[in-house]
Amino acid sequence: MKGSITERTERGRKAIDVRLKRLISWFPSSKDYVMEIDLEEEYRIVRFFPLFLVICVVFWMAMLVYDGRYTTATVMQSLCLSFMICFAVLGVFLYPTMARGPLRKVTLLIFAALFAFLVMLVGEATMQFRLINAMKAIFDVIGVRLGDMGAQLLTYLAMFAVLFFTPVGVLSVTSAFLKKYMARLFISLDVNSKNNTRGAAEKFFMVPEIVDVKRVEMDPELDYKEFNIGVATHMWWYVIILVVILSSNLFLNPFFLDTMTTNQMLAIMLMLSMFVPAMIIPWQVVMDLNAKVISDAPRPYYLWTGARRRLFGAFITLGAFSVMFFLALYYGYSIWSMLINYVYLMLPLSFIAMMYAAMYTNNFNNELKAVIYMKYMEGIGKADERKE
Repeated sequence: MKGSITERTERGRKAIDVRLKRLISWFPSSKDYVMEIDLEEEYRIVRFFPLFLVICVVFWMAMLVYDGRYTTATVMQSLCLSFMICFAVLGVFLYPTMARGPLRKVTLLIFAALFAFLVMLVGEATMQFRLINAMKAIFDVIGVRLGDMGAQLLTYLAMFAVLFFTPVGVLSVTSAFLKKYMARLFISLDVNSKNNTRGAAEKFFMVPEIVDVKRVEMDPELDYKEFNIGVATHMWWYVIILVVILSSNLFLNPFFLDTMTTNQMLAIMLMLSMFVPAMIIPWQVVMDLNAKVISDAPRPYYLWTGARRRLFGAFITLGAFSVMFFLALYYGYSIWSMLINYVYLMLPLSFIAMMYAAMYTNNFNNELKAVIYMKYMEGIGKADERKE
């Protein structure tokens, strides 16, 4: 039995070596970078992720039972907090496996330290999401009385850990799943085009019915020596847009306006914003791969446009927001009481979006493109061989 396991391990290593050599041949200018890519990481993360989710849910239930309050606000807050903490802990373990980028990791640590300070400053200045009070309450539960200085220090360290390690966890998990499954979508597009059929991939990318797919082309570029400001700007901007859309379900809903305080709604949205990038990265990487469908049309159909429509189409439309807005006015809520939530949200949200944009662009973007492209080329090569 041991011999068979050893043989399988050896075959796996040889397969990885072959894949790395192929990557090097496609990106010769990035040879040193490609050699550092861990092709087994995605399998480890994807394999154990269901267990990780169970741990998060158990932690959430334990928090609820310990707190003893089961209001809408406490249930949502504890849910967001439990997942945020669990992903931060996961990020601590995955931090050493992060790919290198143009910016040194210490630079990102400095960013996180600065943003943590600014988020705390905004919270104190606006008297909203006062994290120091929350930290004191946590320690009061275990019988420890914190002074103002001790509470400030612990609050700052906690905020720093969340702003740095939670993105590491979220981005690592998202990248692992995309490395494993995204290439299959592109391959099915190519296979469907050869079989003259349309399937789930065409629906996912919202390829118009009139577009007769002939083939899929990609043109990714690896540049691990220069920070791609364009990718970071896109990521930052769309995180903000999507969080604002999601927050409208809270800030304009009469039920939540009646059952939650401004402090509670802001806390929930800021914690939720830590997971929004996971919904943006799939279409972002499609754009970064420059993936497009070639047809008889004079211009190619770029798949990221369909992926983006799919992302925003999954949420409530502007018309529904308008209904909630006028409904809230009907029940006597002032426009200012609803708009002030957006005002309080924007500055700390900007810092969170900046952290994700910088880390994704610096440490995940190149590796994600390289692995997806490699698997796509391998997949269509095997599909062509089977057809022959």
